Amino acid sequence: MLEPAAAEAQLFGDSVACDLHARVEIIAGAPMPGALDEAERVLRDIATVDDRRSEEPDPSHTTDPALRRVEAKLDLTLRLLSHALPGLQGPAFQAVRLSSRGLRIDAMTPWPEDGATLRWQAADWMPLSLSLPVTLVARTPSQSWWAFQPLGDSLADVLERHVFRLHRRWLATHRRP
Repeated sequence: MLEPAAAEAQLFGDSVACDLHARVEIIAGAPMPGALDEAERVLRDIATVDDRRSEEPDPSHTTDPALRRVEAKLDLTLRLLSHALPGLQGPAFQAVRLSSRGLRIDAMTPWPEDGATLRWQAADWMPLSLSLPVTLVARTPSQSWWAFQPLGDSLADVLERHVFRLHRRWLATHRRP
């Protein structure tokens, strides 16, 4: 186990990171077979939707008001389903610092030490939780630091891009008056 300062440096030093409240939990055991492929697909789908909704004008994206209304209705439907069906709600919200290398969870929950899986709802509007293998690298009574186990190049790349988009959103919300 590392000291907290060493864990911070390992997970967040020279890496894009952001602080957020996310639906996360650590569960004992390794992810189910196929979980990493599913995580990659979900993160790619989230990226496609996020790119589609980009605030920057892009000539390839339509500004058709009817399409925007359909997208808004779909968003509301997904949120309604996630709130109406408790099984879709995912883990509880936790204060988290996230990078593509791992995360710090600010909670006093007792977590497993060996063979753990991060369950994470990567988008508020999509009630699907990803399962990623993690290793405990440091702990205090109120925080724990988790490193992602090797994810494979493709999943690591899509995860890094997702964290970058979350970081940009985090910066945008903290710049607003």
